[in-house]
Amino acid sequence: MNFFQQILPRILLLINCLLVTALLTSAWLPYLSPHHWWPSGFAGLMFPVLLFLNLIFILCWLIYKKWYYWLSAGAIILSYNAVQVSFSMHWPQQWAIGRQPAPNFTVMTFNTSSMGVKGYQLDKEMHASIFRTIREASPDVLCMQEFYTNDDPKLTNNVAAIQQRLGYPYHYFTSDKTQWNTWHFGIVLFSRYPVIQARKIPCGYFSEAGSGSSILEADVLIYGDTVRIYTAQLRSYMFNPAELAQLQAIKKIDGSKAHLSGARSLAAKMKHTFTARAHQAELLHRLTAESPHPAIVCGDMNDTPVSYTYYTLSQHMQDAFLEKGSGMGRTLSFLSPTLRIDYILAQPHFDIHSYQTFPNATFEHFPVMATFSLKK
Repeated sequence: MNFFQQILPRILLLINCLLVTALLTSAWLPYLSPHHWWPSGFAGLMFPVLLFLNLIFILCWLIYKKWYYWLSAGAIILSYNAVQVSFSMHWPQQWAIGRQPAPNFTVMTFNTSSMGVKGYQLDKEMHASIFRTIREASPDVLCMQEFYTNDDPKLTNNVAAIQQRLGYPYHYFTSDKTQWNTWHFGIVLFSRYPVIQARKIPCGYFSEAGSGSSILEADVLIYGDTVRIYTAQLRSYMFNPAELAQLQAIKKIDGSKAHLSGARSLAAKMKHTFTARAHQAELLHRLTAESPHPAIVCGDMNDTPVSYTYYTLSQHMQDAFLEKGSGMGRTLSFLSPTLRIDYILAQPHFDIHSYQTFPNATFEHFPVMATFSLKK
């Protein structure tokens, strides 16, 4: 009886204090750039889990009738900003798919994982799902990262196929990487409205995925107004299949030497990625802030909402998910159900009317779409 009444509460209190410290660190350290202290890049990754554990402790102390529940409750209150960007509490809305009535328009961002090409072999089921999803959602402006197309007549020219089959007369493709003269990889923007100017802006490194080497900037003429759209894939960890398997093994926490060595190797790779991605986020934020036209930023940012990347990009911006989405907004189909790393952000010049996620078992990233109109 003494164990449950005296010893166990003390053990739980110690664990609770550690979790409170971890939660506050996870919530606030990401405001510090990884340039200055690289561990800040890791801090926010576990925030949803730490938040959940602290909620469990609140219930635990209420059952024990101890005032200690204020430890976790206070930490959650102090972490309000991180909580606010991690969850959206809006009631799920009916999807606003198809061509929108003026002055509304839709923007979709979609990391296509090379349009279903894996090891230079086409996954036909995934490729068909991509076209089917775009056809059903029918966005007015479609931004795609890790896009692939081929000039070889025997293979698929995805640029021509999307333009002709899905009805997009305007496009701009960065073509950041070319293999064997005909295989092209990069970022692409398709539009049903005129693209009056477009360019690619180098962002500091070469990506083997063929997407992420540049930022795509496009000025699109929508109902007589010029809207500037930036789309990008910020630097990825670029985990290979062996490293992803290693990551899954580490999650089991069995403490083996092989897994500890693997954890150190992955941590070193992530450390360099955090710093590079912070530079890219700062560049993209600067471009957006200096835009002469109302701007929308979308893409695969490869970071969670509790991160320096997100905090930098979302300054003076509206997050379409937070404005009109619901739940946690998961966009990555593997590793963790808490991962929202694909975003649509808009300057205050816009009204946001709806937000949708399009889950699909064949996709690594779920496409997301938002409906906008310019404030008059």
